[in-house]
Amino acid sequence: MYVPSPPQSDPRAATGQPWWLVIGPGFASLIGLFLVTVIYRFDGGSALQIDLGMSSQSLLLNGLVAYLVAAAIAFPAGMLLGARFPTPVAVPAIALMLLGVLLVVFVPNTGLFLVGRVLTGLGAGAVLGVTVALIRRLQAGRGAAAGVTAGLGVVALVLAPVLGGLLSDATGFRVVFMVAALFVFAALVVAGVLGIVALVKAKTPARPMPYPPHA
Repeated sequence: MYVPSPPQSDPRAATGQPWWLVIGPGFASLIGLFLVTVIYRFDGGSALQIDLGMSSQSLLLNGLVAYLVAAAIAFPAGMLLGARFPTPVAVPAIALMLLGVLLVVFVPNTGLFLVGRVLTGLGAGAVLGVTVALIRRLQAGRGAAAGVTAGLGVVALVLAPVLGGLLSDATGFRVVFMVAALFVFAALVVAGVLGIVALVKAKTPARPMPYPPHA
């Protein structure tokens, strides 16, 4: 006698978000960490500080503290919402980063510099939260992904003053942020494209399991 097999569930429902969705937000997060310390240099005042006529205290408050406070405010929202809606959260966050970086590129004074840093910090904090949420939901390789991301983040923080200083000496601080804006735009495209791919794959119906012939 034939006994019908139990209905087969879609295996994608048990795997959570695909691992490659981390690529776009993760890349943007690394750029965000790079932008934290790129306003400084290890061997003296940065070109940004000199060109805008900022004191060390003003650079600290407007450039670093404002960035970190904005990022800390946006991070919890990015982590909570990003777990369920990674692309709808990551794409606007990266776009906000891009807007903030472009403001710094064309900034004429300290006031707009502060606005640019706040916008960049909000976007960076939110996209970092999305990255953490996606890594936490990985079914395999979670520890390796977290370790690699954290390691690259530390490298970005340390190298930013060095690379930023070298490029600023050669071309000016605005070019540094223009290059950063290009990388942020690339991260925006990657996050958007991979999000669309994930949406299409999620909407593709699973193939029905074949039933054996009746006995």
